[in-house]
Amino acid sequence: MSASTSAAVQVALAVALVIFAAYAAGRVHQWYRHGFERDVAYREGYNQASRTLFHLAIRNQPTPSEPSPLAPAGDRLQRTRAL
Repeated sequence: MSASTSAAVQVALAVALVIFAAYAAGRVHQWYRHGFERDVAYREGYNQASRTLFHLAIRNQPTPSEPSPLAPAGDRLQRTRAL
């Protein structure tokens, strides 16, 4: 191999190494960002679901002055007469 051929091979390998390193760094960065965004989305979704379920759970609670629709008929009559 002559000196010029050896230098050309070294330059080609150096360029290939830089391209590979840049690609690998980009993939690691993409993986990190995707993981971070997934964690944020999970937390936001979890908080939204918790708020929604809590509001659904307390939405239709009868007040103490209202008779329960599931109470026996006699209890409902006594409560409405007492009011």
